[in-house]
Amino acid sequence: MVIALNERTYLTVVFPLEPRREFRSHFARALADALADMRLPGEIVRSESAAVEFEPLARLTNRRMAGTLNDLEFFCGIELSYHDNLRTVQLNLNEFPHANRDPCVPIDAVRSLYVAMPAGPPFSVH
Repeated sequence: MVIALNERTYLTVVFPLEPRREFRSHFARALADALADMRLPGEIVRSESAAVEFEPLARLTNRRMAGTLNDLEFFCGIELSYHDNLRTVQLNLNEFPHANRDPCVPIDAVRSLYVAMPAGPPFSVH
């Protein structure tokens, strides 16, 4: 399993690692699901998820982000003890507040990038 974290918003996506040849397509699908669950417009969802297919990916070198990723791995393990659907786990992780961030919740941070968006509740699958 892969846990990916966006440095700007702390948006978290969770997807299967195997088969490795489908890594980017799994990543794109998980991102599309996360953005759709936040009720972002379809054109934004398609554009952002398509970018995953072509954008370079880099190994994490920021220690603060590595600590956050370790925390998310812990909470992901807890979520997986309650849910076997990675989309549900992913949504719950994106509702998790992070200290010293404004906005502190990834869903709110992503929405703030698209200020014209109505701030309705996310798709709820708890």
